[in-house]
Amino acid sequence: MVLELQPNLESVLISVNKHINIDNARQRYANHFEVLKHIIFKKLREFQPFGSLFNGYQMGGSYGDNLKVTLPDEFDLVFHIAFPEYKLINVVEDHHLPGNVHLDFTKVLKKIRNEKQHAVAYKRLIEWLNDQNFLIVEKMQAYFQSCFTRVMIEMQWSLDSVALSYRRCGPAHTIDVNEEGFYYSVDFVPGILLEQSQSIVPRHVGQWEAIPKPICGAIRSTSFRSSFYRQEQALINDKYNLKNALRMMKKFRDKNSNLSNMKSYFIKTLFLWKAKEEHQSYWRQPLSKIIVDMFRSLETSLKMKKLLFFWDQRLNMYDRYTHIQLSEMLGCVANSRKLLERAALSMDIFIQKKVYALFLDRNERGIPGTEPETTYCIPPEKNEARCTIL
Repeated sequence: MVLELQPNLESVLISVNKHINIDNARQRYANHFEVLKHIIFKKLREFQPFGSLFNGYQMGGSYGDNLKVTLPDEFDLVFHIAFPEYKLINVVEDHHLPGNVHLDFTKVLKKIRNEKQHAVAYKRLIEWLNDQNFLIVEKMQAYFQSCFTRVMIEMQWSLDSVALSYRRCGPAHTIDVNEEGFYYSVDFVPGILLEQSQSIVPRHVGQWEAIPKPICGAIRSTSFRSSFYRQEQALINDKYNLKNALRMMKKFRDKNSNLSNMKSYFIKTLFLWKAKEEHQSYWRQPLSKIIVDMFRSLETSLKMKKLLFFWDQRLNMYDRYTHIQLSEMLGCVANSRKLLERAALSMDIFIQKKVYALFLDRNERGIPGTEPETTYCIPPEKNEARCTIL
């Protein structure tokens, strides 16, 4: 960590950005993950109809976007499910859940009913449908759960003497890898492949996926979340300082306990909107300019209690948060924004330490000591000045 006084905020943020890069730890985790992924998919493809439905995968989440901060201990991937004659699936907009769809398989069933090559898939598919031929989220997910459980049993719940465990977490089938001093998790998320012509959004999106995100208490739900991950990647790739700024905003979130409710995808959504609004040249500006701008955007969204889903503006992603939760996040972001603006005008050693402390913990800042660090932001009505680092 650079201890001497830096000339300006830009220099401090560049230094911070270097310290949140995960390249040093990436290889060990990535090597083990590659072996695990290969074995699991090899075994899964031996089961039918999983093998015939499986159509490859795509890395997702922060690691797939190259936005992971600190250790690469979480991997996300979407494994693609291509149903027979999937282009015949009738995609119906869910009017109760913006951004969600129902999948009507009536035409698919009619087409494959007497086709021998699809006999196994047809038999299983009719077990997953309701009386209106809509695909039931939990029925399909229960089958995938049985497949992952069988794989774990065959692997004797270990890989190279490292313990493995399995759990369901939201739409994901999660494998935890746990050894002393070495832990990571992998979220295997099924994504049902669909075409541009089946999309409910007006934009050109190409191929996309329907994700079986569960709805609390609705065991027979047929509502799937629309996902346009590849299109999101295209929006944020090759934009100079965009990913540096996004990565730093995520690190700020991780560092401040008041922001524990701020999901990574919410931060990404802010950048998707900004990427749509701004010319590519915007992202060539200094990192300090972009960071302050994005703190202002986040603060505004929290003040307005509104963050619209990029692909369906009927969905406010803050809807499920309470006034207290939003106010707590707002206080932290507002105070941090004030500190960054102050640092942009004039840098001294006191301000520099505070800026580093917004993003980096004690170890990352090179401060000795074994006591765990507690970081919280005092609400603006109690402290107009700054976030407090204890």
